[in-house]
Amino acid sequence: MENNKPKGNYIETLASAYLSREGYQVIARNYAYMGGELDIVARDGDTLVFVEVKSVWNNQQGNPAARVNALKQKKIWKTACHFLATQKEHAPKGFDTPCRFDVLTARVYQKPLQFMHYKNAFEGSQVIPQV
Repeated sequence: MENNKPKGNYIETLASAYLSREGYQVIARNYAYMGGELDIVARDGDTLVFVEVKSVWNNQQGNPAARVNALKQKKIWKTACHFLATQKEHAPKGFDTPCRFDVLTARVYQKPLQFMHYKNAFEGSQVIPQV
């Protein structure tokens, strides 16, 4: 099986640069907790934004946003909760920090490369887990 990590890191680097150009402050990348990972954590004004980056490398792979299914959303949300509970320098209000979940997609085979940015792409759960 092909290792997609280098490709993912490449696209996440480009995604971080895109977000910076759009006025976001990127504060973390690849934050992991118990099987979940936050590709990019950024600040958009007072809002902490957890960004999932998805890409496809050919036109047979379908819509990259569709791969952020309910299970993936739950993992992202759980990891975001851990981030809020432990990263006080970035989330001084803990769980009261304004947050949203975005998805940033790229169809790498299309030139020039363009990102589709889905703001507030999904909601976090109302129940806060023990972290």
